[in-house]
Amino acid sequence: AARRGERLAVRAADETAEASAEAPPAPAPLEPAPEGFSKICAFEDLPRGDRKKVDALGKSILIFWYKDTVVCIEGRSPAEGAFSEGFANARLTQDGCIVCPGTASTFDLKTGEIKAWYPENPVLRRLTPLETCRPMEVFPVLVRPDGIFVDIKNGSLGPNFRAATTSGGSDTSLENNNVYAVEPRMYVQGADGTEIAVEDGVDSAAAEKMDPGTLAISIAGVAALALGGSATCVFYENYVALGLFWLVGFGLAAQKSLEVTGALEEDE
Repeated sequence: AARRGERLAVRAADETAEASAEAPPAPAPLEPAPEGFSKICAFEDLPRGDRKKVDALGKSILIFWYKDTVVCIEGRSPAEGAFSEGFANARLTQDGCIVCPGTASTFDLKTGEIKAWYPENPVLRRLTPLETCRPMEVFPVLVRPDGIFVDIKNGSLGPNFRAATTSGGSDTSLENNNVYAVEPRMYVQGADGTEIAVEDGVDSAAAEKMDPGTLAISIAGVAALALGGSATCVFYENYVALGLFWLVGFGLAAQKSLEVTGALEEDE
């Protein structure tokens, strides 16, 4: 009986040792992500070919795979400001760039710098200097088994930079002076020759005196003349003529403004 008990004890010890040898070692716990990095999504939530747009810490970012690397950039093209349709469907190039949907300008995915500026439109390339556009913001990315982390606070443009997130306004240009946010007092000429101020609360009876056809033709004519004259001077690189053209245009506009102001003062 004693020998039988010893054999059973030895067999139990052997089985325990075999079970311990077959069990895989427990995975070591992962260290916390470095300071500043925030988890954006799980690793399996970003398959190759997909682009994930996330709003975090007041910034709109876009994260996706480029070849064998996960990159994170701002969600909209800086060449289009707040009116951009975004990089969600933008084309990627073989040399590590992303293409602005509206201007065809390319930005480096690693540094954010502008690689090509208006490559398909030489006129706008001359009218809009490269210096008027800032680089694209790029964010550090950390890929780990427990998720994908991004350092949103320390993007390539500095910790205090924040791109415009509105649909327009005075804070959407490089110098925060977007002309589309300026609302000067305007005047249009009615069919009977009277000047009508266009502003909130304008008298409806006076507004009915305006001739929409004449107004539309006048605006279109001035716009076509300004654009055509400027484009022609830039195309032939005659910047002296361009300066004279705009000088005369501003002079005529100033004269008309003075006439309108004088007429208003007489009415008052």
